[in-house]
Amino acid sequence: MKPIRIFRHEDWIQSGRLEEYLANHGVPVELVCLDQGDAVPQQIDDVSGLAFLGGTMSVNDDYPWLAEEMALIRTAAAKDLPMLGHCMGSQLIAKALGGTVAPMPAKEIGWYAVQKADNPVAKAWLQAVPDRFDILIWHHDAFSLPPGAAPLYSSDYCPEQAYALGNSVATVAHAEVTAAMLEEWLRLYGYDIAPPSNSVQTIEQIRERLAERCATMHSQFTDRLYDAWLERIRAYAQRERVA
Repeated sequence: MKPIRIFRHEDWIQSGRLEEYLANHGVPVELVCLDQGDAVPQQIDDVSGLAFLGGTMSVNDDYPWLAEEMALIRTAAAKDLPMLGHCMGSQLIAKALGGTVAPMPAKEIGWYAVQKADNPVAKAWLQAVPDRFDILIWHHDAFSLPPGAAPLYSSDYCPEQAYALGNSVATVAHAEVTAAMLEEWLRLYGYDIAPPSNSVQTIEQIRERLAERCATMHSQFTDRLYDAWLERIRAYAQRERVA
């Protein structure tokens, strides 16, 4: 199988569970480190899928590589190449495909319960996922759904949390985070949490049962979402071989 090309925007916001999952399933990975000045490849015939990670910048910022990523996303969407977005990555895909991204009235940071949407697309992508589950969320901006996308789940503070469109799926939450990653984020970026509120948990609340919560999120949601995405990656790869 051709590799999954993963786009990293900051060296401490890594692929975490995503890369572990792909390795466990024998799927090769190619990492594009935009934080180190890597170029954004515009070709898609050498990959089986694209994945876009998070970042503390906004997709509305004036970085040339953001425009290049969105151009690539539009090229990939035209061929229905499987794509995956986490946090800012979900906003990149949404904006590239016709949605909008704007600051929320209040940021959302912490472990929060989300509710699975009641539509056929959500049932197809999240068929093995509980109707309600906890997930790690850390964002200031929210997207509107790009045309044709279906919502997958919502939280009390941000109704548009995740969506699927064709072979692509995206979530503003950090489904990929591991306990070690989150500890590093709290060390480097914990100042972003102040002040606590209904939609912003304290560092102590986020750290509570951290390893257990990450493991539960991965088993209940993350790996099941990746299972559904990998099915589409394999089907796409098979179609490309036949074509």
